Amino acid sequence: MNIKIRQAVISDYSNILNLILEVHKLHLNNRPDVYKDIDTPLSEEEFKNMLNCDNSKVFVAKNTETNELVAYSLTLINTTGEHPMLQPKTFAYIDSFCVKSDCKKKGIGQMLFQHILEFAKTKNASSVQLNVWEFNEDAIKFYEAMGMNTRNRRMELNI
Repeated sequence: MNIKIRQAVISDYSNILNLILEVHKLHLNNRPDVYKDIDTPLSEEEFKNMLNCDNSKVFVAKNTETNELVAYSLTLINTTGEHPMLQPKTFAYIDSFCVKSDCKKKGIGQMLFQHILEFAKTKNASSVQLNVWEFNEDAIKFYEAMGMNTRNRRMELNI
């Protein structure tokens, strides 16, 4: 499979929406108490705003043989800001990351992740961060294989 990583453009919306729906269904199946069953978890207007935001990049992985988008990610560049207790830092935050289910375990996610790392370095980020649901064991294994470690843990008690 010949893969090219590039920045998304507005014409990628419907393909990215299909990838987002895959992730949304996984989240909905595992946490229906958190996620709503909706057909459009990202509107075209929201997508346009993501593309035009100065501190975000939407990257896609395209199979050049089939012309199919097989993965995408939204990465934000954030700073901790001024706080007397915290070290000021710039970091890249992976807000979303998805490889099409029938394209997993083919190195596409690794290529996309490496592209994000290179982008983060150009922005002088000191780290790459993300959140992942505990039920998503495959994603956790993937991120650990990419060298990521648990930074902190968000816990809940339903009452």
